[in-house]
Amino acid sequence: MHHRFRHILYSWKTAAALLICVPLLAYSLVRWTEDRYAPLPWYGPNNTIVSSPQQAAVLPAFAFTDQYGDTVTNTRLQQHITIANYFFTSCPVVCPAMMHQLQRVYAAAGSDTGVAFLSLTVDPVRDSSAALLRYSRRFALPAKGWALLTGDKPSLYRFARKGLYITATDGDGGPDDFIHSENIVLLDQQQHIRGYYQGTSASAVDQLIRDIKKLQHEQ
Repeated sequence: MHHRFRHILYSWKTAAALLICVPLLAYSLVRWTEDRYAPLPWYGPNNTIVSSPQQAAVLPAFAFTDQYGDTVTNTRLQQHITIANYFFTSCPVVCPAMMHQLQRVYAAAGSDTGVAFLSLTVDPVRDSSAALLRYSRRFALPAKGWALLTGDKPSLYRFARKGLYITATDGDGGPDDFIHSENIVLLDQQQHIRGYYQGTSASAVDQLIRDIKKLQHEQ
């Protein structure tokens, strides 16, 4: 009798474990499949998800100056996957953490010349091309494929708000206007926004790396 009771108890525990584990396993499998194979969303204005690339926001024309004093425009991004963020060289904590995470992304992309990195300053008064070059060397950022951009403040801020939609705050790019966003933006080869990621989060950046691979196989 005692042996039979133990057998029933064991069977009950096994059934209970299966009832718990099977749904969790199925859920995990669905999430894993979505994470790796589901297409990335398209984003319209103000971070709204839209149903097709025809409705997606496209980057407005821009012209900024990189750390070498060269002009960078939209043509640099043609047929490139682009990773973009905003920062400033005197930022003590958040920006260095973001740059560290972005270096992980660059390393994961390897020698793929089809991936472009744009880091735009929110403090162009202090962040001249020369200052950006010093910053690039201080953080050992790669010399190719990663543009640190400066320009006039209204244009930089308009591009952040109406190009990348990284902030919902209004402003005119004047002396008292300031943007500080931890968002990293992923754009596809047609310059559509396909994802936003918290730049100081290792797990979010891991997802960014996976999503870049999705875009590489989307074409």
